[in-house]
Amino acid sequence: MISVNPERTVMHVIAPAEVGGAESVVCALASGRRALGGKTEVIALVDRPGLHSWIDDLRRDGVPVHVLPCRHRRYRAHSRAVAELLVARGADLVHTHVYHANFVGYLAARSCARRVVATVHGFPGGDWKNRAYQWFDSLLLRRFDAVICVSDQARVRLVRAGCRPERLTAIPNGHGGKTCLPRAIARTRLGLSQGVPAVGWVGRLSPEKGPDLFLRALPRVEVDGAVAVLIGAGPEQGRLSSCAAALGLRGDTVRIAGPREDAASLLSAFDVLAITSRTEGLPMVLLEAMAAGTPVVAFAVGGIPQVLTAESGWLVPGGDIAACAAAITEALRAPAEAARRAAAARRVLDTRFGRDQWVRNVEAVYATVEAPPSWRTGAAVNAVP
Repeated sequence: MISVNPERTVMHVIAPAEVGGAESVVCALASGRRALGGKTEVIALVDRPGLHSWIDDLRRDGVPVHVLPCRHRRYRAHSRAVAELLVARGADLVHTHVYHANFVGYLAARSCARRVVATVHGFPGGDWKNRAYQWFDSLLLRRFDAVICVSDQARVRLVRAGCRPERLTAIPNGHGGKTCLPRAIARTRLGLSQGVPAVGWVGRLSPEKGPDLFLRALPRVEVDGAVAVLIGAGPEQGRLSSCAAALGLRGDTVRIAGPREDAASLLSAFDVLAITSRTEGLPMVLLEAMAAGTPVVAFAVGGIPQVLTAESGWLVPGGDIAACAAAITEALRAPAEAARRAAAARRVLDTRFGRDQWVRNVEAVYATVEAPPSWRTGAAVNAVP
């Protein structure tokens, strides 16, 4: 088993949202690598300082975080600032996450002769602007020394986009090790009465995450008194309130709770968690629910089927609202079976998705790019190696 190289300094670069899976990945990887003796730091390209609690979590774990204000998309200026930090902090390798950070981190790394690795967290789709970002990102990723894909599906998609297969490695996310609150306390914090059947949904309120599909499934859930709570924020929040009203879902049965910094610790409040994404990489909330012992109903999209099976949860065809509602109903009506599957999911988590093994798998990718790259400092950024 490969060990963490204590002499290698890794700098993660991310332009974070307020909350999200990529941010959780960076937090878990950076803290996990540092705990195993690896020198690890983070650069956060933020447009609104003060809204990112995970930065405080990293600092409490002893991980240095450098916050660079980036209100406007001045990529060249941002890359120069990142490059200065890479040199000043003695970074050996840059690990980037998501479009903006991929571009800025790539330019910075190449300008100061650092190796550069990216993690592809998924392909959210969306409007023409997001699709344009994804298209450009797929071109840029061809130039990286290595790319980590969170699912086999993502790796296949990048190969089709022209990335060299030998530079792509599929490494599923691991669990970051956060602990859940006791069920009674978590329910109190969410305003849930003890004993009331509760269905949870956690994620960004955006089309690719499918919160609207979750709402459309709820009227078909055949369990008296069941309530649903959506935790998250995003562009769909206003539309979802209208959608709930149109579906006849009352405020006492469905609540959009907004963003919660402590969302992962509250999963124990739910009798079942629903994941209704239209597209996915490998959602961190799935692993967090498995750690919490919360049964999961999920659409079989992205990397989810690599983790969840009929033995460890309820896996239903992507977009099938009727099947999703039926699975939620079964999970709520059969608590003993739900508990059995949740226990099986916990065993899967412990044996396949532990944080230390995850960090070591990523470290193995770092080791593959140790040899001097073929490009020269100062080469044009559009020269594909």
